[in-house]
Amino acid sequence: MARVKVKSFSVIRDVLGSEVVEIDVNQPETVGGLFQELLRRYGQPFKEKIWDPETGQIAPFLMKLNETIIRSTSDMDYKIHNGDKVAIIFPIGGG
Repeated sequence: MARVKVKSFSVIRDVLGSEVVEIDVNQPETVGGLFQELLRRYGQPFKEKIWDPETGQIAPFLMKLNETIIRSTSDMDYKIHNGDKVAIIFPIGGG
């Protein structure tokens, strides 16, 4: 199991209820596994922000895994380890 600190901003912070939350991730210990655990914990409000309702696919956005910038659309298989920090850098909508 990996305990990961998740830092969030904007609408994701609103869903998580805090700027930083700690999440325990079981198998698979990957960024994708972290998002499945966040979905399990925060349910539909989290899903509505992260997944595209038209395609059912995760929306494109950047994250930071420790000091490495990764992408939601291609890097969900990155391994995570106990003590890692993930920042969800979700784009702000508007116009």
